[in-house]
Amino acid sequence: MSFVTDLADQSVVIPLQIMVFVTFLLFRSWRFALVWGLVTCGGSGLILMLKLWFEACGLPPDRVLYSPSGHTMAGTMVYGCLLAVLPVRRSILMGVTVAIACVLGLSRVVLGCHTVTEVIVGGVVGVAVVGVFYRLAGPPPGGGRTVLGVLAVVAGIVALFHGYHSTVEYHIQQFSRFDLGPLFCRSDVRGA
Repeated sequence: MSFVTDLADQSVVIPLQIMVFVTFLLFRSWRFALVWGLVTCGGSGLILMLKLWFEACGLPPDRVLYSPSGHTMAGTMVYGCLLAVLPVRRSILMGVTVAIACVLGLSRVVLGCHTVTEVIVGGVVGVAVVGVFYRLAGPPPGGGRTVLGVLAVVAGIVALFHGYHSTVEYHIQQFSRFDLGPLFCRSDVRGA
């Protein structure tokens, strides 16, 4: 399960987001670059805001929803949007995207990182972002060169960064708990 979850670590997905954007620019796929940039930044920003909101008051005793799964959202979003670059039907794209969300979510639950509710929230956000990307991006970019370029970038990034673990989630949690928590949470409600 660690192998699967590491495919969605920020040390992999953040470079993927950046380099796929750059690849679209290099191949002059302007619309795909613009939509990729807006949608992936929007999805990442949304999950960041959810994490900051839910984590601010600390870990609740019943932990149903404390930290929406960023791994599940980011992996679903990035790999689902990458599939949308290929000429696939919408129904197939969305079905595979939901499967990606389920596999990544399962890996997070099995590893004890998140609850089922937290991975569902992350998966729903990721699938929604893919749907928006598909709708806004339009048909896949012309010519196989762009798709091959993107696939080469994906293979290179995954080969280089898979297995590294980013500290982004830790810093989000610390900022939320210790900087935002005192502003928004009563001290008698904040978790340990």
